[in-house]
Amino acid sequence: MPSKKTVLALAIALRPNIDETQDVLACAGYALSHGVKFDVIVEFFIVHEMFDVFTINEMLFRYEQPLLGQ
Repeated sequence: MPSKKTVLALAIALRPNIDETQDVLACAGYALSHGVKFDVIVEFFIVHEMFDVFTINEMLFRYEQPLLGQ
């Protein structure tokens, strides 16, 4: 069973819209939550179609969140 972080990293690589991302997460038994800082940051980048993992990780690091791909 992949972790939520792994599923989101895969989703970012596929460049989906937010609905497709939520579908992929649901298939793995996860969902994005507006109460989780990590989820809010990743969702922001997906909604704004910014899929550069380095930029996303830079923002996650800035807010002391786990990084994608690690």
